[in-house]
Amino acid sequence: MEFSSVTISFFIHSTEDEDRLMKMVENTLGFDESEISKEKITGHFGNEIISVKVHVIGPTAQILAGRIVGSLSQSARVSIREGIEKSLDEHDSLYLRLDRQTLEDPSLSLSDEEPIRIKLKPKSRSGGRESMKIQYEELVG
Repeated sequence: MEFSSVTISFFIHSTEDEDRLMKMVENTLGFDESEISKEKITGHFGNEIISVKVHVIGPTAQILAGRIVGSLSQSARVSIREGIEKSLDEHDSLYLRLDRQTLEDPSLSLSDEEPIRIKLKPKSRSGGRESMKIQYEELVG
């Protein structure tokens, strides 16, 4: 399966070590620093939050997608396969929510708690929705 782009997004709260978290994400997922955009926003209680977004296109997106999928834990793979319909948008892009606590582990897990959000946009959408679901299920194994 080929991907045209990969988008990574997450928040860094004022209580977190920005440099440490950025290094963990960069080291685990492996993207170029030039692809990062940051925006400072204000949280609900007036605290500073940094919104981080990484958008990768072209051949690098394919490599990044392979690295992410290849690093998923067995339980994450099962979870994706079982909930594939909920993880796809109307354009058949796959959305993952990685557990930031497992970034330094050998295998990545999924989590809804302060996740690293991943969007994998397919290069083509051949065969319709059902075909795309099958392709994603095969991708995650």
